[in-house]
Amino acid sequence: MTYLPDMLADAVRRSPHKVALRHKGRALTYAQVKGRVDRLAGILRALRVRRGHHVSLVTANTLACVELTFACAQIGAVCEQHNTRLSPAALVRLLGTSGSTVLVCSSAVWGRLSPVIGGVGRPLAVILLDGDDAFASSAYEELIAGAEPFDEHVDRAPSDPALMIYTSGTAGDPHGVMLSHQALIARAEIDARAMWFSEDDVVLSVLPLFHVTSVSTFAAFLAGAEVVIDDSSRPEDIVRLVNEHGVTRMGAVPYVLRLLVAHLEETGERMDSLRYVLYGGEPIDEALLVRCRRVLGCGLIQGYGMTETASAVTLLEPRDHDSVALRSTVGRALPGMEVTVIDKQGRECQPGVLGEVAVKTPTLMNGYYRDAPSTMRVMREGWYFTGDIGFFDAAGYLTLVDRKNNLVITGGENVYPLEVERCIRGLGGRVADVAVIGVPDPVWGEALAAFVVASEGAGALTADEVAARCEHCLGGYKKPRHVLFLEKIERNASGKVVKDALRRALSESARKRETEDKEETWLTSMPSS
Repeated sequence: MTYLPDMLADAVRRSPHKVALRHKGRALTYAQVKGRVDRLAGILRALRVRRGHHVSLVTANTLACVELTFACAQIGAVCEQHNTRLSPAALVRLLGTSGSTVLVCSSAVWGRLSPVIGGVGRPLAVILLDGDDAFASSAYEELIAGAEPFDEHVDRAPSDPALMIYTSGTAGDPHGVMLSHQALIARAEIDARAMWFSEDDVVLSVLPLFHVTSVSTFAAFLAGAEVVIDDSSRPEDIVRLVNEHGVTRMGAVPYVLRLLVAHLEETGERMDSLRYVLYGGEPIDEALLVRCRRVLGCGLIQGYGMTETASAVTLLEPRDHDSVALRSTVGRALPGMEVTVIDKQGRECQPGVLGEVAVKTPTLMNGYYRDAPSTMRVMREGWYFTGDIGFFDAAGYLTLVDRKNNLVITGGENVYPLEVERCIRGLGGRVADVAVIGVPDPVWGEALAAFVVASEGAGALTADEVAARCEHCLGGYKKPRHVLFLEKIERNASGKVVKDALRRALSESARKRETEDKEETWLTSMPSS
């Protein structure tokens, strides 16, 4: 198996009439998916898309997320998938940089983009997924129905990029991560073995397919399994989909798991077909893991990885979850991958010693698109330096402390916000969600700010209690000097906290307090009559 389309062709040879994809009441067999991909490749060729060219996709989860990836790979092009939550201005900026000449999107996305699309600086052929007469654009389904199929050998190399996925961009503009045919095939082969995919699996895909979680589709196709695609992460929808289709495995971020478990506890519903839930993307607290094990009743798998490595590099297996000590780790390196911890002098750390996590893997990206300086900063001699700080134990289990660039230096002391978040979560059922960041401080240089979502009906939780717990468990210099209670912590599509939103909330709270203090001063200074 050399190229990504070989995976689909092999599945067709083995099981042409088996259902491969389901979406919104529609079912496609492997043979039907292959036919649609061939015709889509023909459409792209007619639009003069060739080896190395880019085709952009902006949509919520739908069949095209899978079909367009294979069609682009078939003709040697690159499918670049964009976050639907980006502003029109941000999307136009990324489209302008990418050089793509074809845009595939929903009419809702095009309605927002069309007024500013001139900012791309070149013409784009626009294909609408849900054809709308209000727009003078081609409709996806109509084009596929009338297209000539293209399934010929084209000049390409296994190292050629096939997929470009953007990083989350929580700390600046997102990077375009270039993933090659050989990296994606290696990803599928490793995952299928390490996570026990089989042809009788039914995989539910509700996490955004424009993120790296989309690679689970390749492992499913390699195994000849069925993939159910949906764009809703509402717990009631997940329960319905699992029970309706007999879903055996799914992926979720901890935030979604928290909502799902709460829903199941409240309704008493069950999802008996589930064998495995793969989670990751952000830290998970012990209390939630205990609830998941009790309520879901299936095997839990934690994957630690990043877009640059095409997803997981370590795995915490279901049996590892039996150990309280191991549940605070992210597991051990996947077969075929090297994971190590490096100190500031570039030496490998001994067990128990903190350092930066570095990875060497056949799933590694080619690099960041048109950004050689950023690529060189993170890739050296075949190793990818993750920016995560952690340590190994003697048995090879990795514990993460925090992101290197999240380090807060307060009064000359180093503090990682993740350990403070974990401490606050230790308040148990009284805390529904929490995030901690560093903010400028005129005295200490930086200070910790904690943003807490209190659970409903759990009794009043005060800022003093939050700070006192951190001081007691971690030390005075690790307690947050700002504690702000929010109704919700804003997260991006991959479940990561949007830190700019937290900073804005803190600034607004400070302005409000300042206004109230001024009003109180004015009232108390008024002469009594």
